[in-house]
Amino acid sequence: MKIVNADNVLLIFIGSLLILSSCIEKFTPSLSKNDTQSLLVVEGLITDETGPFRVHLTKSGPVDQLYSPEPFTGADITIIDDKGNIYQLVDHQNGWYETEDKNLKGLPRTTYTLIISDGEGNDFESTQELLQDVPDIDSVYTEEVTKTRFENNIPIEDNWLNILLDTHDEDGRTTYWFWKFEETWEIRMPELVHVIHGSLESEHYYNYEPVVVEPEKEVCWVNKPSKSIIIKSTANSNESDITRFPIQSLGPGEDKLHFRYSILIKQYSLNRELYEYWNELKKINEDGGGIYTTLPVPVYGNIQSTSGTKKALGYFCVSGVKTKRIFINPDNHKVATFNPYGNCVYLTDPNPYIYSRWVYFTTIAHTDIKLWVYDDNYCTDCRARGTNIKPDFW
Repeated sequence: MKIVNADNVLLIFIGSLLILSSCIEKFTPSLSKNDTQSLLVVEGLITDETGPFRVHLTKSGPVDQLYSPEPFTGADITIIDDKGNIYQLVDHQNGWYETEDKNLKGLPRTTYTLIISDGEGNDFESTQELLQDVPDIDSVYTEEVTKTRFENNIPIEDNWLNILLDTHDEDGRTTYWFWKFEETWEIRMPELVHVIHGSLESEHYYNYEPVVVEPEKEVCWVNKPSKSIIIKSTANSNESDITRFPIQSLGPGEDKLHFRYSILIKQYSLNRELYEYWNELKKINEDGGGIYTTLPVPVYGNIQSTSGTKKALGYFCVSGVKTKRIFINPDNHKVATFNPYGNCVYLTDPNPYIYSRWVYFTTIAHTDIKLWVYDDNYCTDCRARGTNIKPDFW
């Protein structure tokens, strides 16, 4: 691993370019030895929703390298509040730690502190965080817009569906806002599939054939949490209303809107320090796969060392939460969609001498002709992508 000392600077452009006085500023961080080493990454959130208190620990990679986050195990984690309560979190799996009590909820006007011992002689502690209530979401709605793209210098207009939010705080207590969302959409194995009749090594022909899929493999639901950093400040505004705020945008080339789609939006409040943390992270790593996946310079949150100079990345957030869910059906929009199984091709005569890993799908309807696909459960069972357990809210 190449160590970059403080005398050498790494020139980067901020991911989200800051336009100040019509100029583009370059950000030139000064990197220390700690910045190029693996650090503890903390992701913690307590709300007034019922559930266990949960904290996720991973290891960061060097800021000058790409990496996949590795779960951090073997830590000792407690959360204490200003009422004298102590909550012990146990190592669950994949770096997730949670309380044994699954029915806890954060209490308004209560202060919480996260304490971590990493098992390697390093101790960390968050700042004290106060749980404040957050206003209700007034409304969530959609708006269809057109966006222009170019193919071979020819402009093409596509329909997109924007999901927007309105909210406000009459009392003006919430001035730093934070949103997450969870998407859920339905997928279905097709009833008409593309079939190759005959052997690939000899004569064959293509046709579309009707099939009957086993019920447990036919309909599934995909659930996906948001990765975007969605924040807003009204601290320097005379208005506390937030209107037409964009949460998500759905366009062609995806299957989310093909059958039925739902989005659950969660609204939180932040203090100024955590807002600035998320804002810096957004500017530097807006579209990374994780909050520290491709970070060109570390952004330190509200987790400090209490045992030495070892640093930790991440945050411990405490907030009330309000939610609102909407559903979108195919007749609610004109966005071009597709069935994700449209590219699957099935064979009637697989050759075991050429490939050995053929996966059985089903038979052509009203026949005993079996259909196969090469080593691909995706094209034979919707459970390879989602779950066939229907969500309670569906």
